[in-house]
Amino acid sequence: MMRFGWFKNQDNVVYSDVNEFADHFGKETGVQNFRRKLEDFRSHPVKEGILIKGKKRTTLKLFIPDLLFEDKSEKLPMGDTVWVYMGEYYPCHCVYWPETSDS
Repeated sequence: MMRFGWFKNQDNVVYSDVNEFADHFGKETGVQNFRRKLEDFRSHPVKEGILIKGKKRTTLKLFIPDLLFEDKSEKLPMGDTVWVYMGEYYPCHCVYWPETSDS
């Protein structure tokens, strides 16, 4: 069970740039095409999130806190982006997409 209070504790959250995070984490967990799965979920999120299974006996949950915890009056920092959850024994990754400038 995912508890809102657990995500409020900044010791449990790692903020990860998708460019530095996705490929390495996908290999580490055995999730093929992990970056594409992040992008697809970002484009078409569902309130309850989705589960992704890796080849290394790993299951990840992709979710967007603002959707999942929409009944809370309080919001999490960067709660409008994709988060990757593996359980309370591991840090949760808040994934962000850096803005690119064409200048």
